[in-house]
Amino acid sequence: MEKTGWKALAIVFICLFIVETLLLIWIWNVGTEFIENENECAVNICQDKDSYYYDSQNRMCYCYVNHEIVKQKFIG
Repeated sequence: MEKTGWKALAIVFICLFIVETLLLIWIWNVGTEFIENENECAVNICQDKDSYYYDSQNRMCYCYVNHEIVKQKFIG
């Protein structure tokens, strides 16, 4: 019984390693997508405006001039 215990433990650790790796890949992809969308908002949509705001939940880009929204666009 003692000789087979390490096999079950090894399987558990392999499964945990795979789940951890998939979680890190997912977090990396979400972060990269957020940065790309914010750059799209800043550089391509609001390049000549005073400021911008990218709302990641609604995927909306808002451009401001004199503290008023002058342009908004869905990025998706």
